[in-house]
Amino acid sequence: MFGGLGGTEFLVIILIAIFLWGPDKLPKALANLRRFISKARNMASNAAADLSREIGTDIKPEDLNPKTFVRKHILTEEDQEMLTSPLKSTMRDLQDGTKPLKEGLNDATRDVETTRRSVNRGAITRGTNGSGTNGSTSGDAAEDAPAERTRGRAASFDDVT
Repeated sequence: MFGGLGGTEFLVIILIAIFLWGPDKLPKALANLRRFISKARNMASNAAADLSREIGTDIKPEDLNPKTFVRKHILTEEDQEMLTSPLKSTMRDLQDGTKPLKEGLNDATRDVETTRRSVNRGAITRGTNGSGTNGSTSGDAAEDAPAERTRGRAASFDDVT
């Protein structure tokens, strides 16, 4: 109601008003303030109504932008088409020019995805075919030995050296 004023701020304002106008003139000053606020609100609503009548009933904040106002009320459809047609043709040219690039990127993405899937399938197949110990793909017993020594217990520094 009081726009972020707390109780103490409101009390201070009342005390200042009493000191400035005194207890006998304060009711009249508050009545004058109330009339002023009422007139200001009426002026604002009248201005909005006048603006609504002049511009139209469907006022939007973006319509009050000068560029939008000029575009909406001064330019004809032919003028707008004349201004936007070069931009539209440029956009079409850009879209047509980027189609091969887009298709190439899509093809490259598909190729990478296919390669990734085949590598994953190959790693899964090699890891489960029983070659070497511990499912490794190397088959070298010297490389598999540390894994065998640490099986079932935590690895220590001595196992690595």
